[in-house]
Amino acid sequence: MASILIAVLIAVFFFFPLMTYIIFWYDTGNSPYRDELAKESGGRTKSWILKGFLSSILSHIIIISSCPLAFVKSLWRPDPSDSTSAPPVILIHGLYHNASAWIFYRWWLRRAGYQRVYLFNYSSLKSTFWEISGQLNKWMAETSRSFPGEAVLMVGHSLGGLLAKAYAGRKDGDQGPAVRTLVTLGSPHKGSRMVVFGIGGLAKSLAYGSTLIRELEQIRTPSEVDCTAIYSPVDNMVLPAESLKAPPDWKEERTGPICHVSMLYHWATFKQVLKCLKFPPQTSYVQEEPSDDFLKIKHDR
Repeated sequence: MASILIAVLIAVFFFFPLMTYIIFWYDTGNSPYRDELAKESGGRTKSWILKGFLSSILSHIIIISSCPLAFVKSLWRPDPSDSTSAPPVILIHGLYHNASAWIFYRWWLRRAGYQRVYLFNYSSLKSTFWEISGQLNKWMAETSRSFPGEAVLMVGHSLGGLLAKAYAGRKDGDQGPAVRTLVTLGSPHKGSRMVVFGIGGLAKSLAYGSTLIRELEQIRTPSEVDCTAIYSPVDNMVLPAESLKAPPDWKEERTGPICHVSMLYHWATFKQVLKCLKFPPQTSYVQEEPSDDFLKIKHDR
């Protein structure tokens, strides 16, 4: 039994990250993105890929360790006693993950003054994209009873970013709070070829250039919503890399060389998100220039 467990852990923590980065390099090496990555990295492409690979190993350890926290429902909603002038923040996790994905972001946001942080949780194996989108719309309408009339800030990782976009671009008259700011992290705006390895219909529907992706491309977020797509130059789960580029009229930013999942645990990436939210109650909390520090915990001075 112990040997089986060790084999599973090695597969999860080492071979899965290794295989995804082999596929990443194969896809990148046979596309124009190879030259773009070389220019972006200052000729340190291999070093950047190695950093992405190592961050993937660490991220999977964090995922396995924190997943059970999804059953702690108190983490999904703010404390009823919390009072702040900062807008409510909605966090939406990605494919196969759960609300525990945001364990660090929730803590960091609260330290930055965003006390009202709400986490939307859904199953990746039981529903289609539009069914989950409907669940999100209903959940948003119910959640907004805690902050009637206020607009929200939305942050979505991967598939969560596509769900957030669909919500922000919903038809006039639909229930639910308005969106002030929308930030996507590593979202496959044009789909991903990696979903051929996925399990379930939801994953397959996110294929590069699929029918669902074409439908989502037709959704336009209102001009008053400030939208930013943040992505890693060495994202190992969204291929081709052009799928990560921002939709028309959006802003886009790149992170340091980290893997797809590491965006959830990377301090410098969080600082980029915080700046996009444009409501920093505690400006001293984030005052350094972005760095490649991974999971670097900061405190108020």
